[in-house]
Order: sequence, then structure tokens, then C-alpha cells
Amino acid sequence: MRRVIAVSLTCLLSLAAFAEAEARSYGKSLRGLAPTNLADVLAKPEAGKVVRLEGTIDKVCRNKGCWLELRQGASAVHVTFEGYSFFVPTTSAGQPVVLEGRVLVKEPTRGDVAHKQAEGAGAAAGARVSIEASGVEIR
Repeated sequence: MRRVIAVSLTCLLSLAAFAEAEARSYGKSLRGLAPTNLADVLAKPEAGKVVRLEGTIDKVCRNKGCWLELRQGASAVHVTFEGYSFFVPTTSAGQPVVLEGRVLVKEPTRGDVAHKQAEGAGAAAGARVSIEASGVEIR
């Protein structure tokens, strides 16, 4: 019986290590902030506030992976990457994601929205609230 327990425990630990290895990080390391509800950020945006968001990647730039749209329930936000310093795989849509970054509050130009929509962006590209991520972890 002890042997069965030992083997089971070893298997569980191996699976946990494998699952952790599956996470892919881009940009800076996440700082471990407490998660924020996206609907709250969109309802009362505070420009410059650093937040941690968790959700699913809804859309990704088809050309380079230079932006993504994060979906959390019925809410979505357009996410760019700090200083254009990293990209995510263009095949990331549908995957769970955790990111940390600054809240941006700025009305996008018509040309900027059209450019992003040509790359596959949805309605979130036209919103005045977006996120500039410093780090992204795709799980």
C-alpha cells in the first residue's frame, strides 16, 4: 500500500511540474499582483493603474502577435505590449492567459482602429480603455 501511495504521489508531482513547464512567459516576469476583475477596470478605469488580469485570449494580431484581446466573461479589452518589446504567438487564441500591465485611457483614432481591425481585432480595439502589458503568461 505504501508503494502505491508513493507511486501515486510521484505521478502527481510529475504532472504538476509538467503543467508548470507548459506555461509560456513573454515580456517581464509577473510580479504576483492580486487579480482584478476586468469588468471593474472597464467600469471605473484609472489611467496608469497597474493591474493583473486573468482570462482567455480572444483574438491575436494575425501579422506578428503584437497585441491580443483578453476576454473575461462578457468583458474584453485590447492589450498591447510595453514598448513593443515582445510578441505572443499568433496561434494563441483560445488559450488561458494571465498578464500584468498599466491601464490606458485614451480615445483611439479612427485610423488606429481600422489598422487593428485589419489585423483581426474585434470591438475592443475601438474602446477608450486598453491595457499595456509588461508581462504575459499563456497557460
